[in-house]
Amino acid sequence: MKHADADCVPAVGARSALRWLRWNCSGSAVLLVLQLAYTMYTGRTVTPSAFGAYAIALTVIQLLGYVSNGGLATYVLRAGVLTRPAVHAAWRLGTACGILCFLVVQTTAPLIGTLWHMPEMTPLLRLLGCQFLVQPAATVVIATLRRTGRARTAVTCELAGQASGIAAGVTLIALGWNPLGLAAAQPAAATVTLALVTLRVSARPVLPPGAPVRARQLLVPSGFLAGFGLLEFASTSSPTWMAGHLFGAGATGAYSRAAYFVGLPSQVLFQGLNSAATPLLAERRASDRLVGGRAAEYVVCAASAATFVGFGALCGLGPAALGLLLGPGWELATALVPLTAAGAGMALLCRSGMIIDQTRHASRAVLTTQLTVLSTTFAGIGIAVMEQSLVLLAGAVAVGQTAGHLVQLGGWHRAGLLHTGAALRMHAIHALIGGGLGAAAALGGSGRSPAAAIGYGLACMLPVVVLCALFRRWIPLYAVASAAGILRSPGGPRAGPELTGEGARLAAAAHDDVKDISRA
Repeated sequence: MKHADADCVPAVGARSALRWLRWNCSGSAVLLVLQLAYTMYTGRTVTPSAFGAYAIALTVIQLLGYVSNGGLATYVLRAGVLTRPAVHAAWRLGTACGILCFLVVQTTAPLIGTLWHMPEMTPLLRLLGCQFLVQPAATVVIATLRRTGRARTAVTCELAGQASGIAAGVTLIALGWNPLGLAAAQPAAATVTLALVTLRVSARPVLPPGAPVRARQLLVPSGFLAGFGLLEFASTSSPTWMAGHLFGAGATGAYSRAAYFVGLPSQVLFQGLNSAATPLLAERRASDRLVGGRAAEYVVCAASAATFVGFGALCGLGPAALGLLLGPGWELATALVPLTAAGAGMALLCRSGMIIDQTRHASRAVLTTQLTVLSTTFAGIGIAVMEQSLVLLAGAVAVGQTAGHLVQLGGWHRAGLLHTGAALRMHAIHALIGGGLGAAAALGGSGRSPAAAIGYGLACMLPVVVLCALFRRWIPLYAVASAAGILRSPGGPRAGPELTGEGARLAAAAHDDVKDISRA
């Protein structure tokens, strides 16, 4: 790390958060395009049964990833004061845990393959496990860059790493390493990312000095965050594991393809929102301006629009889009898209709410939410097992995440962060828009080929888009974005007519809050 004792982590204001959000969203959009192109290629070269084995192997690796990363990235992002010794300690702890996880995977891979009666999973696990040698260190450094305001550098290095990983996977599959090429993508991506941020002097973040920090001092806070991550992971991955046991590798491949397709935009949106909102929320909490302010409401508003508008549209347009990406032979996967899209959208909303609760150190609230999600999801899985229904299994995630978010709303109302009525009004308006877009797309594409369904679906969505443009002053997201200065006309004043209703309330609050942050 670069020595500059006079320097410190920059303050986070509204403009900084918006600038970071733009960089994160831009990088995420490019990455999403790359991932969709990769999905199109692998959908035509990797069979459903092979992808099913890979999907289960990937969830096992992700489970151990919570141990190797140990919540360290979250700790770095949410640290009140980030110093060089703290980052060095996080790097050492992550590296040690990663080596341990690597050895565990190499040893237990045959046993895990036997557990699912899929011996072809063993080499996939061993190759995927190689990422533990580099991924923890890369994660800590990237989180440090984001925390210190180097969003541009973080996005560039991550994007270059992911692109390199995809290129490595495609090359190996083309050379006949199928499906091992799938497993090689993630280790390659982590290696390139770490190499870029290590070798480029300009990419190294500037941090202030501090008291010495031992790696074991981070075990309690990072382990606490990792434990919550494990609960979250269990709720989202259990359907995949159960599908492997009940329906075999082929059905698991179809389900995992549908879940992966809708999970891509969900993860991309969450990462962008988390990277931009967490530093702002952390600073407002440090200055005692979180309770009674509007920062939490704005985060929920953005997540609400992404969930109900974005994934509502995806429910209608997604089946045709996935069918076009994967080609013939994946009809079961396309049929599951509406349910998996609903689950991914609600997961985005619930996970975004956890950003607020974790930032305000409301550990009990996070634990209550996670346990609610987990218990409700398991109840849905139990019903699916009794009925032997893959459809019910896919719907269990959406039901569990919805229950968790309802618990969050009650907790925020009691804490004075966000009134339940205001949140429900935001959700209702955004859900009305998303439902209209999804229904129009499904109606337009009904009974057509995938390519034609996308074209007709988009055409049928246009009237809904026009109506939204005409009545945009009633849309909560538009109100907040306009008042915060994201939407501006070329002449200078904020774009759009005078806001009314819920939009006016949010706009007035946002305008006052932005002035307050800028003044501070």
